[in-house]
Amino acid sequence: MLLFTGNKANSIGLTPEYDLLERVLVYRTDRSLQPNTLYSLQIVPAASPPQGIWAFDGAPLVPGEVPLHMSFTTGDGPAPLPAPAPLNTDTCDTIVTGALASCASCHVTQPGDETVPPTKYPPMGLDLSTSRGLFYTAIDHVAHQTETGGTAANVGLETPLRFGVQMNVIDPGYPSTSYLMYKLLEKPENFRLDSSEPSCATGYHAPVSDGNCAPPSAAELSQLREWFVRGDPMPKNSRPFQDQMPFTAAISHSTLKRIAGWISAGAPCPEAR
Repeated sequence: MLLFTGNKANSIGLTPEYDLLERVLVYRTDRSLQPNTLYSLQIVPAASPPQGIWAFDGAPLVPGEVPLHMSFTTGDGPAPLPAPAPLNTDTCDTIVTGALASCASCHVTQPGDETVPPTKYPPMGLDLSTSRGLFYTAIDHVAHQTETGGTAANVGLETPLRFGVQMNVIDPGYPSTSYLMYKLLEKPENFRLDSSEPSCATGYHAPVSDGNCAPPSAAELSQLREWFVRGDPMPKNSRPFQDQMPFTAAISHSTLKRIAGWISAGAPCPEAR
């Protein structure tokens, strides 16, 4: 991705940021643009990853409806800054008792294990029932379903050749490289709106597709499963105790955003240290 004025030698630094909930890739400039100036934006497809823009399965970007080269002129002066997003105040305690409460019925450490770190791990070695379990089994810990070797590493690879290899369950600061988010992303019911979100709204100033609050398409979900997301989506389906009718455990779109915001804030977990 190149953004420049005059010639490519005057290119401006860009930092990519991927919103996996809305499936939007944003590039942010490292400095302000000059007023009343003609800029060129050029998206350069790469032959192979990790350079350039590419899909989870390594497919490179190809020309489509959106042009890969365009120009625009800036206005007279700086536009008003958007209102800052509210600070995320969640901690491990509030996340496990609220946002991840429906996941804890499966991911819970065996009773009686009070060792630090725990020694009796639940299925897949993931405990989402307590802040202690979240800290010792998820934050900066490689998801078992993303391991490809004979032994597990403590920290996921930062630049693996294949996306998802040895990805951390929770990668502090980065929801887009946290395996937990993709397990939640895979369940369409997790995108339902609740009372806190009476209508669907995008988080970006420029218009995006109408489905910005909708779950991924069937094709996207199939690609995720074939490439690196293994097993059932989270939270798993369960049955209530009062009858035997199937019950689909799910969270909501606002809860997905809350979990992503907590991870973006660094996945703070002071109560478990």
